[in-house]
Amino acid sequence: MENTNTNSDEVRDPSKIYLPKFNESKIFGSKKIGSEPVSILKEIGISAGETVVDFGSGFGFFDVEAARMVGENGRVIAVDIRKEALDGVKQKSFASGLRNIFGVLADLTLPRSTTLPDATVDTVLIINLLYMIDDKAAVLKEAYRILKPGGKMVIMEWTEKGALVMIEKEHIVAAKDIKELTRKQGFKKLRSFEAGLSHEVNIFVK
Repeated sequence: MENTNTNSDEVRDPSKIYLPKFNESKIFGSKKIGSEPVSILKEIGISAGETVVDFGSGFGFFDVEAARMVGENGRVIAVDIRKEALDGVKQKSFASGLRNIFGVLADLTLPRSTTLPDATVDTVLIINLLYMIDDKAAVLKEAYRILKPGGKMVIMEWTEKGALVMIEKEHIVAAKDIKELTRKQGFKKLRSFEAGLSHEVNIFVK
């Protein structure tokens, strides 16, 4: 038998199974933001010519799309404590034909860890990172240092209300804790949105 969607006004064939029409807004909300990098980066508002720094980049899940968005006059800087992760970012960059992705090996809990100049960055991405780090304040302090006045810091973390959380509940960084941490570093919150089933994205400005 064939599965199909239908409207209630249609004549139904008794030989078929009719399923309710899928409503994305019930899962992703009215903005329909999924968990894929391009949707999230567009919602954040990455623009051509920007300098974007990805804290705890891993193997560069967001970096290739970010590099395409900033274009040849912009740059993406992947920061990670693991050399093998940055090697992976480099391979992705070359495979994609991009030459505007750079890597920095750094422990983000150390002062001035990225070695980037003060106030030179448009956007700092902190994605699925804070829950793994004890000294969260140090990471936010470095983000504040390198951001230009008016620059954006984006924190994407597992949310307590997520339907499909892949980490232990006790490791989730609560929204109230993110609010307090960012306030102490001098950031102001712009807005937030849900991404996929289990993440919340918070955008702050310096």
